[in-house]
Amino acid sequence: MLKTRVISAIVGLPLIIGVLLFGGNLLYLFVFLLSVTGLYEYYKAFSNTDYKPISWVGYLITIIYYILIYFNLINHINFSILIFIALLLVFLDTIKREYNIINAAITTLGIIYVPLLFSSIIFIYNDVNGKILVWLPFLTAWFSDTGAYFIGSYFGKKKLCPLLSPKKTVEGALGGIAISALLSALVGAVFNNMDYEMSIIHFVIIGLICGLTSIIGDLFASSIKRFSHLKDYSNLIPGHGGILDRFDSILFTAPTVYTYVIIIKNFL
Repeated sequence: MLKTRVISAIVGLPLIIGVLLFGGNLLYLFVFLLSVTGLYEYYKAFSNTDYKPISWVGYLITIIYYILIYFNLINHINFSILIFIALLLVFLDTIKREYNIINAAITTLGIIYVPLLFSSIIFIYNDVNGKILVWLPFLTAWFSDTGAYFIGSYFGKKKLCPLLSPKKTVEGALGGIAISALLSALVGAVFNNMDYEMSIIHFVIIGLICGLTSIIGDLFASSIKRFSHLKDYSNLIPGHGGILDRFDSILFTAPTVYTYVIIIKNFL
């Protein structure tokens, strides 16, 4: 298993690094594929339950959403209309006997949880200094997770959330958050020497918040798997599971970075 995980990482990491370096249409395509695949895994997870997400609505809205993003047509008005259309479609389908309001809720949550949160990566990249900031969701999530694992393995005593993730500890979580903040500070220090406009203290704050939201993202994905009686969402990435297994933390760190940057730009 460890050998398989290492091989997958050796293949996968250069791919992600290359996508982030080249950006542009390649990054857009990458995020779109993550969204569609992740949404498929999310809906498929509920096939182990008594609920039936209206998956075609989710895929349709996702495709329209990314078309609007690609042509720079997405704004709060268009997005509100899109969500309204999604709600109309899922509620119309609840008229059928095999669907109910819970199916509609699961379907709508999937649209928000996967394609919407993943799209934050594109919004970060397209914003001012986005080519720098787009690395933070990935680096903070990866290093927070790795730091939490090792610190928890050696020093962990108090369980963080045993019902969802028995191996996670409070000590590991705190260590992961600290490492996320340290890494983010180092990134800020490097780019501040290149006349980057954001103070290093903001990088530290982003790192702290991302360390926390990374844990929340992991636990959220675990809660769905536990509810659906799954170990992994899929076997797409050998040794790592599916897209939602590998990118569950990034789903939460990406909107964290984007939201913080928007707040700084507009209010500070």
